[in-house]
Amino acid sequence: MWVGGSSRCLAPSSIDIRDTMLGRLVSDAWQEDPEEAVFIDRNGDTFAYVLDYLRYGSIDLPITVPKATFDREIDYYGIRSVEGTINGESIYQVADSFHSNYCLAKRKHDMFFLAMEAHNQHWMKKPNNIAVHLAVPISISNDHKLYRSQILDSGEKKMFKEYLTKFGLRVAKPAEAKGYRINGHHGT
Repeated sequence: MWVGGSSRCLAPSSIDIRDTMLGRLVSDAWQEDPEEAVFIDRNGDTFAYVLDYLRYGSIDLPITVPKATFDREIDYYGIRSVEGTINGESIYQVADSFHSNYCLAKRKHDMFFLAMEAHNQHWMKKPNNIAVHLAVPISISNDHKLYRSQILDSGEKKMFKEYLTKFGLRVAKPAEAKGYRINGHHGT
């Protein structure tokens, strides 16, 4: 069988294609000479996935084969699909997933470095003879490379507090701070 310029061997006994257009194409009724190859003017690369779907009853498509393209091909061949047997992500879905993961990693990175900056400022401002639990004002100015806005969202606040804990610090409660305020980027 030739599909889109690619030769494919199809053993009808290994794949149930009886009630499909593909089955009719390779049947004795359509072929005058059973030894002669059948030519189908379709995409040969996608046809390989159609054969895999027929062999295994399900398929996980690579991102290079959109599900809509595969659905069109199996429809052409008269193959009925069963819900949930064709899985595939478009390149746009994969890119969106990468973007989401990148954004989360960037937020974690920024919150870690904010906590590290707080740690550095804490130790630089803390007098040597004062207890470690002293509330020290930490400031992230508008021109600081980690400054973005006046407010962190709840997820960023949580990450920031977790990273502060790793540095042995915490955000002081207003009563403890006696005027203590985190200015700029990471207000409480």
